[in-house]
Amino acid sequence: MVHLCGYVNLVEDLQRINLLTLSHEEKLAFFLNLHNAMAIHAVIRIGHPGGMIDRRPFFAEFMYVIGGYPYSLSSIKNGILRGNQRPPFTLIRPFSSSDKRLELAFAKVNQLVHFGLWNATRGSPSIRFFTPQNIESELKNAAREFFQRDDGMQVDLAKRTVYLSRVIKWYSVDFGQDKDILKWIMNYLEASKAGLLTHLLSDGGSVNIVYQSYDWSLNI
Repeated sequence: MVHLCGYVNLVEDLQRINLLTLSHEEKLAFFLNLHNAMAIHAVIRIGHPGGMIDRRPFFAEFMYVIGGYPYSLSSIKNGILRGNQRPPFTLIRPFSSSDKRLELAFAKVNQLVHFGLWNATRGSPSIRFFTPQNIESELKNAAREFFQRDDGMQVDLAKRTVYLSRVIKWYSVDFGQDKDILKWIMNYLEASKAGLLTHLLSDGGSVNIVYQSYDWSLNI
């Protein structure tokens, strides 16, 4: 494991990197890995986020300088990976139209990135790091693992209710309407959960979606 001082030296070297030379897959893996490494460093420096109210120091104020520009966890997630979409409960996009970082933003949101981003809480996906060569399959595996968890997805046939992570609610603009969300999730479910959800969706009855409370406790 790299000593923290050595790690900080490596981070400082990233000031001179030219991100515009990266391929789509390299850029996606780079920013996912950068986010997760930054989150570990942020926990060491300022503690874990704790909740939506006091999240700003962790998500928005802790920054690295990459390629000459500052990046926070929020600007990586919402500015780059989500194509400059507004974060939840915020009215302003991360980057203005004149911001040079906008050149790196992905043109289209890949919903799977939500399952590759770790933020030191129990409610987030498990921490992992990605390779450009296998980025899509690695993200699909991350999604499958997340929906296997009870706090990721549960089905109650008797109540005709699907319980989902609140992450899906916060970023619903990326996932679509309720029926679209459930059809999309079907691709990442193990057999028993997929069977239950198929039964609910195929009989023509109404299906309720309940978004579970998010667990902000530390997970590191």
